[in-house]
Amino acid sequence: MVDFNVLNAMRCRLGEGPVWVESSGELWWMDIHRGSFHRQVWPGGPVATHKLSERSTLVVPCADGSAITSVQKGLCRVPESGPVGPPVVVIEPDTPQTSVNDGKVGPDGRLYFDSLDRAERPGLCGLYRLDDDLVARPLLTGVTLGNGLDWSPDGSVMYFVDSRRQQVYAMDFDPGAGTVASRRVLAEVDPDDGMPDGMTVDEAGNLWVALYGGARLHHYAPDGRLLDVVPTPVRYPTSCGFAGPGLATLVVTTAFAHLEDAGEPISDIDGAVLTAAAGVAGRRPVLCRTPLPLNPSKE
Repeated sequence: MVDFNVLNAMRCRLGEGPVWVESSGELWWMDIHRGSFHRQVWPGGPVATHKLSERSTLVVPCADGSAITSVQKGLCRVPESGPVGPPVVVIEPDTPQTSVNDGKVGPDGRLYFDSLDRAERPGLCGLYRLDDDLVARPLLTGVTLGNGLDWSPDGSVMYFVDSRRQQVYAMDFDPGAGTVASRRVLAEVDPDDGMPDGMTVDEAGNLWVALYGGARLHHYAPDGRLLDVVPTPVRYPTSCGFAGPGLATLVVTTAFAHLEDAGEPISDIDGAVLTAAAGVAGRRPVLCRTPLPLNPSKE
Protein backbone atom coordinates (compact mmCIF):
# COMPACT_ATOMS: atom_id res chain seq x y z
CA MET A 1 0.00 0.00 0.00
CA VAL A 2 1.32 3.45 -0.99
CA ASP A 3 0.13 6.29 1.26
CA PHE A 4 0.09 9.69 -0.43
CA ASN A 5 0.60 13.09 1.18
CA VAL A 6 0.02 16.56 -0.27
CA LEU A 7 3.28 18.47 -0.82
CA ASN A 8 1.97 22.05 -0.70
CA ALA A 9 -1.08 24.29 -1.07
CA MET A 10 -0.64 24.78 -4.83
CA ARG A 11 -3.45 23.39 -7.02
CA CYS A 12 -2.93 23.05 -10.77
CA ARG A 13 -5.67 22.92 -13.34
CA LEU A 14 -3.43 20.56 -15.32
CA GLY A 15 -0.28 19.77 -13.36
CA GLU A 16 2.47 17.96 -15.28
CA GLY A 17 6.15 17.15 -15.70
CA PRO A 18 7.70 16.82 -12.22
CA VAL A 19 11.48 17.29 -12.43
CA TRP A 20 13.99 16.95 -9.59
CA VAL A 21 16.82 19.52 -9.83
CA GLU A 22 19.64 18.13 -7.72
CA SER A 23 21.89 21.21 -7.81
CA SER A 24 19.31 23.48 -6.18
CA GLY A 25 17.37 20.86 -4.22
CA GLU A 26 14.18 21.91 -5.99
CA LEU A 27 11.15 20.20 -7.46
CA TRP A 28 9.96 21.74 -10.73
CA TRP A 29 6.57 21.13 -12.33
CA MET A 30 4.13 22.77 -14.76
CA ASP A 31 0.52 23.89 -14.83
CA ILE A 32 -0.12 23.46 -18.55
CA HIS A 33 -3.47 25.24 -18.78
CA ARG A 34 -2.08 28.30 -17.02
CA GLY A 35 1.27 28.20 -18.82
CA SER A 36 3.02 28.38 -15.44
CA PHE A 37 6.30 26.93 -14.15
CA HIS A 38 6.42 26.14 -10.42
CA ARG A 39 9.50 25.44 -8.32
CA GLN A 40 9.87 24.57 -4.65
CA VAL A 41 12.92 23.99 -2.47
CA TRP A 42 12.43 20.50 -1.09
CA PRO A 43 10.42 19.74 0.87
CA GLY A 44 8.83 22.69 2.65
CA GLY A 45 10.02 25.87 0.94
CA PRO A 46 7.65 28.41 -0.60
CA VAL A 47 6.42 27.80 -4.15
CA ALA A 48 7.75 30.25 -6.74
CA THR A 49 5.64 30.62 -9.89
CA HIS A 50 6.76 31.96 -13.28
CA LYS A 51 4.07 32.62 -15.91
CA LEU A 52 5.61 31.59 -19.23
CA SER A 53 2.87 31.49 -21.87
CA GLU A 54 -0.72 30.55 -22.44
CA ARG A 55 0.31 26.90 -22.80
CA SER A 56 3.68 25.54 -21.70
CA THR A 57 3.92 21.82 -21.18
CA LEU A 58 7.47 20.98 -20.10
CA VAL A 59 10.49 22.38 -18.32
CA VAL A 60 13.97 20.83 -18.12
CA PRO A 61 17.21 22.13 -16.56
CA CYS A 62 20.35 22.52 -18.69
CA ALA A 63 23.98 21.91 -17.78
CA ASP A 64 24.81 25.63 -18.06
CA GLY A 65 22.20 26.58 -15.42
CA SER A 66 19.51 27.68 -17.88
CA ALA A 67 16.25 25.86 -18.58
CA ILE A 68 14.14 24.94 -21.59
CA THR A 69 10.37 25.14 -21.82
CA SER A 70 7.79 24.84 -24.57
CA VAL A 71 5.14 26.88 -26.31
CA GLN A 72 2.58 25.30 -28.61
CA LYS A 73 4.79 25.17 -31.72
CA GLY A 74 8.25 24.70 -30.30
CA LEU A 75 10.91 25.17 -27.63
CA CYS A 76 12.17 28.28 -25.82
CA ARG A 77 14.74 29.20 -23.23
CA VAL A 78 13.17 30.18 -19.90
CA PRO A 79 13.87 33.90 -19.37
CA GLU A 80 14.87 35.30 -15.99
CA SER A 81 11.44 36.90 -15.68
CA GLY A 82 8.35 37.47 -17.77
CA PRO A 83 6.83 35.40 -20.54
CA VAL A 84 8.69 33.55 -23.24
CA GLY A 85 8.64 34.83 -26.80
CA PRO A 86 8.19 32.90 -30.04
CA PRO A 87 9.92 29.51 -30.16
CA VAL A 88 13.63 29.28 -30.89
CA VAL A 89 13.12 25.73 -32.21
CA VAL A 90 9.94 25.33 -34.28
CA ILE A 91 8.12 22.04 -34.82
CA GLU A 92 5.24 20.97 -37.07
CA PRO A 93 4.65 24.40 -38.66
CA ASP A 94 2.27 22.93 -41.23
CA THR A 95 -0.17 21.51 -38.68
CA PRO A 96 -1.37 24.51 -36.64
CA GLN A 97 -3.44 22.51 -34.15
CA THR A 98 -0.58 20.30 -32.99
CA SER A 99 1.44 21.18 -29.90
CA VAL A 100 4.57 20.17 -28.04
CA ASN A 101 3.57 17.98 -25.12
CA ASP A 102 5.85 15.94 -22.84
CA GLY A 103 9.64 15.94 -22.82
CA LYS A 104 12.63 14.60 -20.91
CA VAL A 105 16.42 14.60 -21.13
CA GLY A 106 17.84 11.31 -22.32
CA PRO A 107 20.91 9.46 -21.03
CA ASP A 108 22.92 11.17 -23.79
CA GLY A 109 22.05 14.65 -22.48
CA ARG A 110 19.80 15.53 -25.41
CA LEU A 111 16.19 16.64 -25.01
CA TYR A 112 13.55 14.29 -26.37
CA PHE A 113 9.97 15.48 -26.68
CA ASP A 114 6.70 14.59 -28.34
CA SER A 115 3.59 16.28 -29.65
CA LEU A 116 -0.17 15.97 -29.63
CA ASP A 117 -2.99 17.13 -31.87
CA ARG A 118 -5.45 19.30 -29.98
CA ALA A 119 -8.20 18.25 -32.43
CA GLU A 120 -7.32 14.59 -31.66
CA ARG A 121 -6.87 13.63 -35.30
CA PRO A 122 -4.98 10.33 -35.48
CA GLY A 123 -1.39 9.99 -36.56
CA LEU A 124 -0.38 13.63 -37.13
CA CYS A 125 2.25 13.93 -34.42
CA GLY A 126 5.67 12.62 -33.55
CA LEU A 127 8.57 12.02 -31.18
CA TYR A 128 11.60 14.32 -31.61
CA ARG A 129 15.24 14.73 -30.58
CA LEU A 130 16.81 18.17 -30.07
CA ASP A 131 20.30 18.09 -31.55
CA ASP A 132 23.29 20.28 -30.77
CA ASP A 133 22.68 22.34 -33.93
CA LEU A 134 19.29 23.34 -32.42
CA VAL A 135 17.32 21.31 -34.95
CA ALA A 136 14.49 19.05 -33.78
CA ARG A 137 14.71 15.78 -35.73
CA PRO A 138 11.86 13.24 -35.78
CA LEU A 139 12.39 9.78 -34.35
CA LEU A 140 8.81 8.58 -34.79
CA THR A 141 5.90 9.77 -36.90
CA GLY A 142 2.27 8.67 -36.90
CA VAL A 143 1.79 9.50 -33.21
CA THR A 144 -1.68 10.62 -32.06
CA LEU A 145 -1.08 11.85 -28.50
CA GLY A 146 2.56 11.65 -27.49
CA ASN A 147 3.03 11.58 -23.75
CA GLY A 148 5.30 10.08 -21.08
CA LEU A 149 8.81 8.96 -21.93
CA ASP A 150 11.85 7.61 -20.09
CA TRP A 151 14.74 5.15 -20.37
CA SER A 152 15.96 1.95 -18.78
CA PRO A 153 18.75 2.44 -16.22
CA ASP A 154 21.41 1.25 -18.68
CA GLY A 155 20.08 3.54 -21.41
CA SER A 156 19.49 0.73 -23.89
CA VAL A 157 15.68 0.96 -23.98
CA MET A 158 13.45 4.00 -24.44
CA TYR A 159 9.85 3.90 -23.26
CA PHE A 160 7.13 6.05 -24.81
CA VAL A 161 3.37 6.52 -24.36
CA ASP A 162 0.82 7.21 -27.09
CA SER A 163 -2.13 8.04 -24.88
CA ARG A 164 -4.93 7.87 -27.42
CA ARG A 165 -3.76 4.44 -28.53
CA GLN A 166 -3.77 3.38 -24.83
CA GLN A 167 -0.30 1.93 -25.32
CA VAL A 168 3.14 2.03 -23.68
CA TYR A 169 5.95 1.21 -26.11
CA ALA A 170 9.50 -0.03 -25.65
CA MET A 171 12.18 0.71 -28.25
CA ASP A 172 15.85 -0.15 -28.57
CA PHE A 173 17.83 3.05 -27.97
CA ASP A 174 21.28 3.97 -29.29
CA PRO A 175 22.62 6.69 -26.95
CA GLY A 176 25.44 7.60 -29.33
CA ALA A 177 23.22 8.28 -32.31
CA GLY A 178 20.11 9.15 -30.32
CA THR A 179 18.01 6.79 -32.43
CA VAL A 180 15.32 4.20 -31.73
CA ALA A 181 14.51 0.88 -33.35
CA SER A 182 12.28 -2.18 -32.94
CA ARG A 183 9.27 -0.43 -31.42
CA ARG A 184 6.99 -2.90 -29.67
CA VAL A 185 3.95 -2.65 -27.40
CA LEU A 186 5.08 -3.14 -23.81
CA ALA A 187 1.65 -2.67 -22.24
CA GLU A 188 -1.87 -1.88 -23.40
CA VAL A 189 -4.13 -0.14 -20.89
CA ASP A 190 -7.86 -0.90 -20.69
CA PRO A 191 -9.72 2.42 -21.13
CA ASP A 192 -11.74 1.56 -18.02
CA ASP A 193 -8.47 1.87 -16.06
CA GLY A 194 -7.78 5.38 -17.39
CA MET A 195 -5.55 6.84 -20.10
CA PRO A 196 -1.78 6.31 -19.85
CA ASP A 197 -0.14 9.70 -19.34
CA GLY A 198 3.23 10.68 -17.84
CA MET A 199 5.66 8.09 -16.57
CA THR A 200 8.99 7.45 -14.86
CA VAL A 201 11.45 4.56 -14.49
CA ASP A 202 12.92 3.71 -11.09
CA GLU A 203 16.43 2.50 -10.23
CA ALA A 204 15.30 -1.13 -10.50
CA GLY A 205 14.21 -0.52 -14.10
CA ASN A 206 10.48 -0.74 -13.44
CA LEU A 207 7.99 1.71 -14.96
CA TRP A 208 5.46 3.86 -13.14
CA VAL A 209 2.67 5.16 -15.42
CA ALA A 210 0.00 7.68 -14.34
CA LEU A 211 -3.47 6.73 -15.57
CA TYR A 212 -5.41 9.91 -16.24
CA GLY A 213 -9.04 9.52 -15.21
CA GLY A 214 -8.31 6.18 -13.57
CA ALA A 215 -7.27 7.30 -10.07
CA ARG A 216 -4.25 5.01 -10.19
CA LEU A 217 -0.72 4.34 -11.30
CA HIS A 218 0.37 1.16 -13.04
CA HIS A 219 3.71 -0.28 -11.97
CA TYR A 220 5.24 -2.42 -14.73
CA ALA A 221 8.28 -4.66 -14.98
CA PRO A 222 10.59 -4.07 -17.98
CA ASP A 223 8.95 -7.01 -19.75
CA GLY A 224 5.49 -5.42 -19.43
CA ARG A 225 4.22 -7.50 -16.52
CA LEU A 226 1.89 -5.49 -14.29
CA LEU A 227 3.54 -5.61 -10.88
CA ASP A 228 1.07 -3.47 -8.97
CA VAL A 229 -1.88 -1.13 -9.26
CA VAL A 230 -1.35 1.90 -7.02
CA PRO A 231 -4.56 3.80 -6.17
CA THR A 232 -4.32 7.59 -5.96
CA PRO A 233 -6.64 9.80 -3.88
CA VAL A 234 -7.54 11.86 -6.99
CA ARG A 235 -9.15 10.79 -10.26
CA TYR A 236 -6.71 12.55 -12.58
CA PRO A 237 -3.04 11.78 -11.88
CA THR A 238 -1.00 13.13 -14.79
CA SER A 239 2.67 12.23 -14.33
CA CYS A 240 5.16 10.92 -11.83
CA GLY A 241 8.82 11.10 -10.88
CA PHE A 242 11.16 10.79 -7.93
CA ALA A 243 12.54 13.62 -5.81
CA GLY A 244 14.30 14.51 -2.59
CA PRO A 245 17.46 13.12 -0.94
CA GLY A 246 18.39 9.83 -2.52
CA LEU A 247 15.45 10.28 -4.92
CA ALA A 248 13.50 8.24 -2.40
CA THR A 249 10.14 10.02 -2.71
CA LEU A 250 7.60 9.26 -5.43
CA VAL A 251 5.99 12.47 -6.73
CA VAL A 252 2.70 12.54 -8.65
CA THR A 253 1.25 15.61 -10.37
CA THR A 254 -2.53 15.81 -10.77
CA ALA A 255 -5.28 17.87 -12.40
CA PHE A 256 -8.82 19.13 -11.90
CA ALA A 257 -9.50 20.45 -15.44
CA HIS A 258 -11.87 17.67 -16.51
CA LEU A 259 -13.81 17.92 -13.27
CA GLU A 260 -14.17 21.68 -13.59
CA ASP A 261 -15.14 21.53 -17.27
CA ALA A 262 -17.78 18.88 -16.55
CA GLY A 263 -19.20 20.80 -13.59
CA GLU A 264 -18.29 17.98 -11.23
CA PRO A 265 -17.21 18.46 -7.61
CA ILE A 266 -13.53 19.26 -7.09
CA SER A 267 -11.95 17.97 -3.90
CA ASP A 268 -9.45 19.99 -1.88
CA ILE A 269 -6.58 17.87 -3.24
CA ASP A 270 -7.48 17.62 -6.94
CA GLY A 271 -4.65 19.37 -8.79
CA ALA A 272 -2.20 18.89 -5.91
CA VAL A 273 1.32 17.50 -6.02
CA LEU A 274 1.25 14.20 -4.14
CA THR A 275 4.21 12.46 -2.50
CA ALA A 276 4.74 8.99 -1.11
CA ALA A 277 7.41 6.56 0.02
CA ALA A 278 7.24 3.85 -2.64
CA GLY A 279 9.96 1.58 -1.29
CA VAL A 280 12.23 2.23 -4.27
CA ALA A 281 14.31 5.18 -5.46
CA GLY A 282 14.41 6.96 -8.78
CA ARG A 283 17.40 7.54 -11.03
CA ARG A 284 19.63 10.60 -10.99
CA PRO A 285 18.28 13.07 -13.57
CA VAL A 286 20.42 14.14 -16.53
CA LEU A 287 20.94 17.82 -17.42
CA CYS A 288 20.31 18.91 -20.98
CA ARG A 289 23.58 19.48 -22.83
CA THR A 290 22.00 21.79 -25.45
CA PRO A 291 20.89 25.13 -23.98
CA LEU A 292 18.82 27.43 -26.14
CA PRO A 293 19.58 31.11 -26.77
CA LEU A 294 17.09 33.66 -25.62
CA ASN A 295 14.61 34.72 -28.25
CA PRO A 296 15.75 38.16 -29.54
CA SER A 297 12.60 39.73 -28.08
CA LYS A 298 13.77 38.67 -24.58
CA GLU A 299 17.34 40.00 -24.80
